Amino acid sequence: MEIYPAVEGTSRADESVNAGMASIAAKASIRVQCPLCNEEFEVPALPTLIDATCPACGMRFSVVSNAASDESEVDPPEPSDELDRWLAGEPIQQRQLGDWQQFRRWCRKRPYLSGLLTAVTLLVMAAAGLGTAGYCYTSVRLIQTDHQRQQAELQRRRAESVAAEEAETSRQRVEEYRNRAEQQMTVATREVSLALARQFADESQQFLASHPQRSVFLAGESLRVQLREGVAPSRTTIQILRDALARVGRQGLVGHRGAVLAMAVSPDGRLLVTGAADKTARLWNLAADDPVASSIVLSGHCGEVSVVAISPDGRWLVTAGNDSSAILWSLAVADPSTTAIVLKGHCGPINAVAFSADGGWLLIGSGGRAIHGNAARLWNLADEQSAVKPVILSGHEEPILAAAFSPDGCWAATASEDKTIRLWNMAAPHPAIGAVVLRGHTDRIGSLAVTPDSRSLASGGDDGTVQLWSLAPANPSLAPIVLHGHEGRVTAMKISPDGRWLATGSADNSVRLWDVTATDRSVPSILLNGHRDCVTAVTFSSDNRCLITGSRDKTVRLWDLQADDPSSSSIVLRGHTGPINTLTVSPDGRWLAAAGDEAAGGSNIVRLWDLGLDSLLETARLAAARHLTDPQREQLLLEAARHTPPLR
Repeated sequence: MEIYPAVEGTSRADESVNAGMASIAAKASIRVQCPLCNEEFEVPALPTLIDATCPACGMRFSVVSNAASDESEVDPPEPSDELDRWLAGEPIQQRQLGDWQQFRRWCRKRPYLSGLLTAVTLLVMAAAGLGTAGYCYTSVRLIQTDHQRQQAELQRRRAESVAAEEAETSRQRVEEYRNRAEQQMTVATREVSLALARQFADESQQFLASHPQRSVFLAGESLRVQLREGVAPSRTTIQILRDALARVGRQGLVGHRGAVLAMAVSPDGRLLVTGAADKTARLWNLAADDPVASSIVLSGHCGEVSVVAISPDGRWLVTAGNDSSAILWSLAVADPSTTAIVLKGHCGPINAVAFSADGGWLLIGSGGRAIHGNAARLWNLADEQSAVKPVILSGHEEPILAAAFSPDGCWAATASEDKTIRLWNMAAPHPAIGAVVLRGHTDRIGSLAVTPDSRSLASGGDDGTVQLWSLAPANPSLAPIVLHGHEGRVTAMKISPDGRWLATGSADNSVRLWDVTATDRSVPSILLNGHRDCVTAVTFSSDNRCLITGSRDKTVRLWDLQADDPSSSSIVLRGHTGPINTLTVSPDGRWLAAAGDEAAGGSNIVRLWDLGLDSLLETARLAAARHLTDPQREQLLLEAARHTPPLR
């Protein structure tokens, strides 16, 4: 549709035509838009040019319509373009309506439908708004819920951590209380056990004189309790047990008809040899069920057997005495009594014998008035002719009282009543070549001992001194270290297996311990007092823990060298009825043999003592089992428990 401006002075024919068109327009109309003010209004729908006047601004313009029945409208042209065309008198094109204008026109034509559509749209928008609001609210709630969940989870974890810490603290506290209660219970149980042990010991002391069998049992139980509770065994209780065992224990080894003067034990600890005043020696098999019944008598001497020795390799046994004879016995056979080899040539009593460390040499010292009467003789045990022709070592002017070999085999030593010591060089073609005379004692020398390292020789004399001599192979010292302390003659001497201690016994009833490894010789010796008569024998346990001494007071004493004060730690072995002449200890340190002038029923006794606490308790158990029944032992324990004072 095109619009043109109206022309003045139209013809009448045209008016008639317009009138006809108006009648037609009454039946149909179209909507046009003013190009000036854009106001829309209706004009008749004619197939030709239509003149229109804007009711708003009064502008007159023409509209060209292509078809009378066409009700479609077009968007008006741009006002500026259309206005120029209008002013130029040219026809103008109707402006095309936009989507929004067409929608508005549609709504105006259909008010009810548009209202319904508007209501539906508003409802949809409201629903959408509500949905959006609900979604936003739900999202916010979800965020808040998730935050709350995280806070709750954090609080839960914190609560669990606190609960775990409190539970762990409570568990630790409960565990601490439980441990404390257990410790208190353990302490209480231990105190009760130790109280019972003390009561057992007290009652054992009470029964010692009247019922030694009960004393043995109760003392043994007391010591077992102490060991079980980890307490050092009471020396008093050990003393009670040993005293009780001396009364009820096994009698010992009997058979000799005279005083036992000498003893030795084989390196394997199986055989014990004893020499006695009855002119015999005896071999005791300590591994046999009955050592007394299985003992072997070694006869052949015409006088008392006062010296015995077993070679370090266990092959040979030598016995000697005041009959001037020495007899060599082979221990390699079942019955050594059939293997006697008499070593002749000695003059006067034989007081000293010694084997070399390898068992190849035997040194025998004697004394007499004949030529070579005070000589020592070396017998080569590897030479069959040695029994016929020994090596004679002359030089001493008085009888030889002691003999020894250095462990390294370099020297043989002899001590004599002539107050001298002679060193014989075993490395020389003849030992007398290069012999060294050691002078220093003012009275006869009756004891010799060599340290395990062969560096020193110790000697003890009737002058009461102990002297240490250097055994340097090239130049033995002629100036000894003199150790003073004893007030009587030195009667016995022994060096500990570890080479530290030199023990000496004296006629002054004392024992002294000298540390021969000390560089400071001003350190005094350890004085061990306790014996009431002359000390006749000293020896050490194989583990160096114990010194054992025997005396003419009929007792043996055990001195604990591990104690702070060994002088106050002795255990007395009672039961002997005569002086102790000799002592020996088994190589394994299990038992001690002690003998002397002790006769019972016409026979002298060699007593065996347990040195180890375990073996002592086993001996006590066996002794109690022999003399007490099970009900009697239970009754003793119950009675002792009733008498136990309550704990404070």
